[in-house]
Amino acid sequence: MYDKNQPQNEWEFENTIDEEWDMLEEEDTETDKRNQPVFKIAAVIILLAFVAFSYAWLPFLWPPHLDFLKQNKTLSEEDLVRQSKPAVVNIQTTKTAGGVSSQGTGFNLAPQGMIVTNRHVVEEASAVEVTLSDGNRLFSQDIDIIDGYDLAIVRLQGKDLPFLPVVTDQMAEIGQTVTIIGNPRGFQRVSSRGEVKEYYKTENGMLVFTIAATIAPGSSGSPVLDEKGHLVGIIYATGTLTIDGEEQNRALAIPATALNYGS
Repeated sequence: MYDKNQPQNEWEFENTIDEEWDMLEEEDTETDKRNQPVFKIAAVIILLAFVAFSYAWLPFLWPPHLDFLKQNKTLSEEDLVRQSKPAVVNIQTTKTAGGVSSQGTGFNLAPQGMIVTNRHVVEEASAVEVTLSDGNRLFSQDIDIIDGYDLAIVRLQGKDLPFLPVVTDQMAEIGQTVTIIGNPRGFQRVSSRGEVKEYYKTENGMLVFTIAATIAPGSSGSPVLDEKGHLVGIIYATGTLTIDGEEQNRALAIPATALNYGS
């Protein structure tokens, strides 16, 4: 059994907050190197905040890798994915003071509209545009930030909107298989699947877990679902882990229990 309040491993990792400014990418990188005494591996996790990667012109300037689409065709036929997709939304923001707008994923938890996404997707936004699975668009300026987490809640004035069942009293277990549904690189409601690998705490004390799954920018705010379709986590970044010279992709998620602090 593992202690859910402590990280399972210590990582040598590099934090990267990544933002698009016009046609250039600027990175502010802070490196914190540590030894891994248990598995004797050199590990590097590169964190990417998935903001502003969905512009229509971007693929022409920076052709994307489409590895995240490999599982989608098969998974999209499963009942779990088909039933969950209607609650997943696309989020577009308008930033204050002429800032660059951002795009991400969100999901609904209530019939009237309680949209969960990442803080970095909607922070400093003057308005949020939420596009539902049926194509309808709703706008909101009612944004709540969950302290201590990269999470935010956007409240809507809708009615009978599809929503996900929530499990906020359980943690995803190491070894458990989970499913992610999001909007990577502007593709809508793409599903991927992987195994929960480890828990650890970020430098600011936020408890997160990693998933052996391939995702891409635009997936910020994607729901992580267990085998019953219940919410167990929220994607907020991606990472590359190097073990014995081999790179392994990781999706990084915040446990759904964090929503208890924003309810």
